[in-house]
Amino acid sequence: MAVLRFLDFELDESRRQLTRAGQPVKLGSKALDILVVLASKAGEVVTREELFDAVWSGSSSAENSLRVQIMALRKALEPEETDGLVQSVAGRGYLLSASVQTHKPSEMPAPRAPEIRGNLPGIHTAVVGREDFIQRCLNARRTRVMSVVGPGGIGKTTVAIAFANRIRDDYESAFFLDLAALSAGASIGATLASLMGLSVYGADPMPGVITAIGQRKLIFVFDNCEHVIQQAAEVIERVSLACPNVFILATSRETLGIPSEMVRRLGPLDTPAEGESPSSPSGYSAMAMFMDRVEHSFDVGSLNQIDDLVRVAAIVRKLDGIPLAIEFAAARVIDLGLDQLLHSLDQPLTVLRRGRRTAPHRQQTLQATLDWSYGFLTENEKTVLQVLSVFAQTFSREGAAAVCGTLLRNDDIEDAIWGLQSKSLLSRSDAGSALRLLETTREYASIKLRSSMRETTAREAHARLVLSRLRDAELDWDNLATYQWLSGYGGLINDLRLALAFSETVRDTRLFLELVAGSGLLWTQLGLMNEQFLYIEKAIAALDQTDAPDPAIDTQLRSAYGAIAYNVHSVAGDAEAIRQFDLAASSARRLGETTKILRAQSGICAVLTTQGRYREAYELALTLKNEMGDAAESAVNRILAHNSHYLGRHADAFAMAEKALRANGVNLRGTLTSGANFGQKTLCLMIMAKTAYLRGEIRKSLDLLDELIADVMEVDHPISTCLALSVGVCPVYFGLGMNEKGRYYLEILRDISTRNSLVRWQEWANGFDYALGTDMVAPSTALASLRIGGNGPRLENTVMIGGERIVLELLEMALSGEAGWCEPELLRLKGTKLLQRRDGDGRLWLSRGFELASRQSALTWQLRCANSLAGSATAATFDEDRRRVERLLGQFAEAPPIDLAISERILEGTSGMCDAE
Repeated sequence: MAVLRFLDFELDESRRQLTRAGQPVKLGSKALDILVVLASKAGEVVTREELFDAVWSGSSSAENSLRVQIMALRKALEPEETDGLVQSVAGRGYLLSASVQTHKPSEMPAPRAPEIRGNLPGIHTAVVGREDFIQRCLNARRTRVMSVVGPGGIGKTTVAIAFANRIRDDYESAFFLDLAALSAGASIGATLASLMGLSVYGADPMPGVITAIGQRKLIFVFDNCEHVIQQAAEVIERVSLACPNVFILATSRETLGIPSEMVRRLGPLDTPAEGESPSSPSGYSAMAMFMDRVEHSFDVGSLNQIDDLVRVAAIVRKLDGIPLAIEFAAARVIDLGLDQLLHSLDQPLTVLRRGRRTAPHRQQTLQATLDWSYGFLTENEKTVLQVLSVFAQTFSREGAAAVCGTLLRNDDIEDAIWGLQSKSLLSRSDAGSALRLLETTREYASIKLRSSMRETTAREAHARLVLSRLRDAELDWDNLATYQWLSGYGGLINDLRLALAFSETVRDTRLFLELVAGSGLLWTQLGLMNEQFLYIEKAIAALDQTDAPDPAIDTQLRSAYGAIAYNVHSVAGDAEAIRQFDLAASSARRLGETTKILRAQSGICAVLTTQGRYREAYELALTLKNEMGDAAESAVNRILAHNSHYLGRHADAFAMAEKALRANGVNLRGTLTSGANFGQKTLCLMIMAKTAYLRGEIRKSLDLLDELIADVMEVDHPISTCLALSVGVCPVYFGLGMNEKGRYYLEILRDISTRNSLVRWQEWANGFDYALGTDMVAPSTALASLRIGGNGPRLENTVMIGGERIVLELLEMALSGEAGWCEPELLRLKGTKLLQRRDGDGRLWLSRGFELASRQSALTWQLRCANSLAGSATAATFDEDRRRVERLLGQFAEAPPIDLAISERILEGTSGMCDAE
């Protein structure tokens, strides 16, 4: 199929659409067929016989119809002229006089997983003295798991990043996972999934991670594994075994201990022997690094004099060639000079080594160097360094000021931050303007904080800062694109975990509840609902033991609990979801907050709708409208539209969805007032597209589908995307007979639901595959799942896609429910099955389906029932049945392709047309 362009017209053959200057041109099916033939032979005369063969399959009765269709075509193309573009050639035929350009669009690509963007940081300072080590690692790439092992401060992270950047071009993407930011008990798998842009709603995130990686060539750097070594080893081994094209690099103070691991031990930089006086720093990597850091950081003049080199050699020798210790020492040159620096290093390191005989030698050296560096700090710098250790990873200057503000004035904090940066104890993040402590420095500062009297004050200030940032995140959700929001707030999750751990440790129940209640959006958008659920269970238990819980916290927590039970536990969680939503609504009413009441009650409605209890959900929405009036109008309209659709009230459903969409405009992408975490704009567009299809407004439906797909792909919210594909996109495309597109989006649905462990939506994908007769799921498994799920949208949409392939048991089950939206088609399918069994009542069921579709103004179902009636016509009914089909076709601006083909065969009088579906 091609797109044909002439003048300001565009004729899309595959979509059977004619537009002029981007606006649709209303044109009947036959006239459109004629235009396709004329445009494909533009400038050439096309005989009447050729048009008869192409459009009417050579029927001799088409002569009058041809003249009528040519007139309609001329009218559509030239409103003010009757004989310009489509010209008659006497005695021969017709021609299109315009020049036509043919554009063949590229074929629809096979579904693929979304792009996975890496986050491998760059190296902003020279990597000195490690070229040989990196080359040895390159030579050892026959293994796919490599660990760089060594003591703290030896430069493992720097080497790992440099090595990964060296091989980066051989892979699609590279990911850097800093495990030092993880608190005890945090899931590496869930963190990895979130880093890759996946959402994890199930207990085990690794199947989704492994599915997303698949055959892709990716690099993973797991940094600072030592404090979670067992979990890191398990995750790395699972990924390496399941994904043959990944390369994994780990850094740790100890080995992973897995069979596939190749260990590369990183030693210190080269230092001169005792008494050696080098004439050049280039021969020893420790000296070269010291000189590089000094020369690039300070204007201290040349250090190439022989006496200078002797001092530098002595300095790096005392520091045992440990890169981090050398960094600290180099930072002091501008203040102390080489002589005083060497003298200040001598006694502290010697004394400290003698006092720590049980510690490894280089560990003693690094500890001594940290103590030495710490000794040069002002009191304010010491205080700020200690307090900044409460952050999990990076932090802003404003964040640092907020946490330190309970102890120091702002000017003192700024001076201290500058001083710590100048002494290499505080650095900028690779991501930009954020600040960070190196992990070794953070550990040291954290120990100092614990021994001080200010730890509780600092950690409480940090927790309060996290709470404030969570409130900012909620306010920004409607104003930022998803990727911007995640870029600004995604990293907050690690600080949230620390804040939650602190509140539990000091038994500050109020703070713990506030943090859990305020963090729902963050967990949800990162897809860490399973981890969130563990905290919510603790919070709910605490609430249940509280005599007078804060209703604001109570409603927030219980609504979140209901949303997780609904999305994660599927059918099994429905009863508990309703209970928690109901309790949340009670608390919200005590507050008198409309938004929170709506969130809880819409959660109940979502569960009821999922269970096929459409009338009950509809009545509940009306109750909300009576209770809250105009304040609830938009949310209530959305709920009413959803259930009106399923009840078969198509005009009401479209109008209410359109009204809700118009009332809230661009901000409707949020899920804050949706108890089930559906995107509200997603829901509105989905209902409008589906009802337009059922009412026979095919072009409008396809345009709305395009808008819906573009919206969910931009927002990239897994639950909303699955909802759109399951309930709107796939059923409409399959219903129109556009199976290629339907299968395309079904594969995307399966991919997203599997990667994100969304059991409820995996069940939808399984049902559709069963209906289509694919080999993606065992029929017995799909049937069992549909039986357990019972009546509701999943069963009904599965039956609609399967049509006559669906077993009678499922058809009867759907008919026993409230499936008004598809009841005409269910009646038609039952009638068809009865006719196949030679049961004379079959036509009665077809007639009932047609009558119901007529009452609903469901033009698509009317045409389908009419086709089936004509296909089963007797000699006595055939003319009437045929006229019914012709009349209905005339009501379509553009008929559904799958039904149009059947209708045209009926109108041409072709026998056996009732078997074609």
